[in-house]
Amino acid sequence: MLVAGGLVASVYLVGPSLQSPAGQLSISSTIYDANGNIVAAVPNGIDRQPVTLAQIPPMVQSAFVAIEDRRFYTNFNDGLDLKGMARAALADLRGRPTQGASTITDQLAKNLYLQDNGSIIYKLKELWLGMQLAAHNSRSTILDDYLNTIYLGNGAYGVQAASLAYFGVPVNQVNLQQAALLAGLPQAPSAYDPRVNPSLARTRRNEVLQTMAAQGLISAARAAAAEAAPLGLSARPALVAANTNYPDAWFVDAAITQLEQVNHITAQQLTNGGLRIYTTLQPKVQAAADKAVATMAGNPNAPSNLQAAEVVMDPSNGNVLAIVGGRKHTAPFAYDRALQAERQPGSSIKPLVDYIPALEHGLTAGTVVDDALHTFNIPGSGPYTPTDDGPPYYGLTTLDEALRRSVNTIAVQVLNRIGINTGVNNAQKMGLPLTNKDRNLSVALGGTTDCCTPLDMADAYSAIANGGYRVTPRIITRVVAPDGAVLVDNTVQKVRAVPANVAYVMTKMLETVDQPQPNKGWNVLSGPMDSNWGTGYDATVQDNIPGWPTAGKTGTTNGNKDAWYVGYTPKLAAAVWVGFDTPRSLANMYGGTFAGPIFRQTLTAALAGQTPTHFPRPAGVVQAPIDIKAAPWTVALPSALTPAADIRTEWFVAGTQPSRPSTLWVRRLVDPQDPSLGWTPACGDLPISKVFLNRSPITPAQDRHLALAAGIGPSKGGWQSVVPVDMGLRPPQQTCTTYQASASGQGSRARG
Repeated sequence: MLVAGGLVASVYLVGPSLQSPAGQLSISSTIYDANGNIVAAVPNGIDRQPVTLAQIPPMVQSAFVAIEDRRFYTNFNDGLDLKGMARAALADLRGRPTQGASTITDQLAKNLYLQDNGSIIYKLKELWLGMQLAAHNSRSTILDDYLNTIYLGNGAYGVQAASLAYFGVPVNQVNLQQAALLAGLPQAPSAYDPRVNPSLARTRRNEVLQTMAAQGLISAARAAAAEAAPLGLSARPALVAANTNYPDAWFVDAAITQLEQVNHITAQQLTNGGLRIYTTLQPKVQAAADKAVATMAGNPNAPSNLQAAEVVMDPSNGNVLAIVGGRKHTAPFAYDRALQAERQPGSSIKPLVDYIPALEHGLTAGTVVDDALHTFNIPGSGPYTPTDDGPPYYGLTTLDEALRRSVNTIAVQVLNRIGINTGVNNAQKMGLPLTNKDRNLSVALGGTTDCCTPLDMADAYSAIANGGYRVTPRIITRVVAPDGAVLVDNTVQKVRAVPANVAYVMTKMLETVDQPQPNKGWNVLSGPMDSNWGTGYDATVQDNIPGWPTAGKTGTTNGNKDAWYVGYTPKLAAAVWVGFDTPRSLANMYGGTFAGPIFRQTLTAALAGQTPTHFPRPAGVVQAPIDIKAAPWTVALPSALTPAADIRTEWFVAGTQPSRPSTLWVRRLVDPQDPSLGWTPACGDLPISKVFLNRSPITPAQDRHLALAAGIGPSKGGWQSVVPVDMGLRPPQQTCTTYQASASGQGSRARG
């Protein structure tokens, strides 16, 4: 003791001061999910999560004291062990390796104020500071600071960070064997790392348990039971600041990036400022999205370099619940396709640019437009003739059916009619970052320049799902500093983007995309190109969510380079993109078959256990029957002649529903021997009566392409590639003018 006293006295003049208490140490910032649970520490290589001594169970405190400093509560001067100090100092003076700090107080002094260089001066400083700490602080204060600063491996400083890293629970939830494992780590954190050396960790843990029993802190029986127990490690670390494989990595990256780039919080604050970062992350939804994207749901044999991304939102408050930036998160702040990849959205843009503004400007779900080739003369860029994915063209088609089938010719006609600026301005109101470079007719089909990301699309569709209110997407809700100051407070911000009744009608139209329809009416002539599915529903893949009303739209860009599905239920909205980082084609890659299954698997898992609800119906919407074959740009009630297969019930903004019947269906007399000929007395037989669609003929003035095939009539010669199918329903254009009986009794007719 005399030696120790002399040494301390000799270092008095060179001893460091106590101006850096533990409370001023760098503290890891922590990210929380929407439920207030810890997700991860901001990755920085150091994880420190301070808690009060009252939050550390007595069992944990006892374990550390038992193995590290059994005289901590009995030494004079509040825990100062002069015998241990003298022993360490003498070892250094004799040229032996410097011994570790023998008391909790010494270890705290070293952790707070010194950098170990193995010198005698270092040891003298350690001794001096230990005495100062013991002289000016209570035992509880010293133990509190020690348990919050001691290094326990894996980048974890303090028992809270270590408990979360190893066991996935806060320290107030650990059991006896876990407490003993933590207490055994300070001696050699790397050697006793339970994830790397489980056998050594178990031996050291059991040594702590035996020591606790020997000191009467626990019974021998309880120690034996704990020794036989497993290590109790979590499947994955809950706080792994030093690890690049942190939980919910895509979301954590996005949160940190937003705080830096949008809220201008410095990297130093984020990593070492002890911030509490509260986010909108829903782990259940994130896990579902991660799995669906990683496995390429519905396409397990997809090429390994085919990428996918997804964003899931709560339309009611703008909360982003899940972000998946690729099939695998390979490094911190890796390229995030959900937030950074600006890819053309294809037909998934049609509701935003074409149909919602059309509904606002007096068109309806039942308004009829001619699905046929049309050429638009665009000043400065020549003629533009949009085409569908393939023949046939169906002719007179309602907007609802055009959306369900994703008919390009009608989408462009609609945008041309309402005005390009009207369409682009509406999409911007709903959240799409379109620019003046997008003000052209090709934007009707998703031909954008610098748009869009999955977040953009989820944002815009959420406005439809939310009854027309666009809510600014939120990843961060609040950021709180250690002193309680609120640095960021993102409250819900919503604006009316679409009238509620228009949004509801749009939802009902988008529901048909995921539903089967009878193979009648619209497809008036059966053929190999006919199908009774919307683009989000086919014979093998149904993109709707079981039990839930589902509205959505597919999108596929030219050459099958990008596949999209964007949709929503009454609870959740999501946007999925599939494609290659360097755009290239992939045969049979469509929105409904590649992106749709990811959407379906994600939301099915995310909504599991919840009771399905319906889209709320606002005031100002009505239902009415319609005839799907009316004059172009009109909507009509069924007439007495309308075939049953051509009658639908549609939703309307009140006041836009039809009041007059269609006039296109007509009854004509035809030759019973050849119904393609109109009847005249010269036919020789009594006529029969048939109903025809008296649609307008195709003339050169209407369209130069259709004029090439005008008058051909139904045949197997490929006329469907140019002439609308329903031209085959027109009344006969010729009559029989003569009749001549043959010897066999069979007659022949001449056409006139």
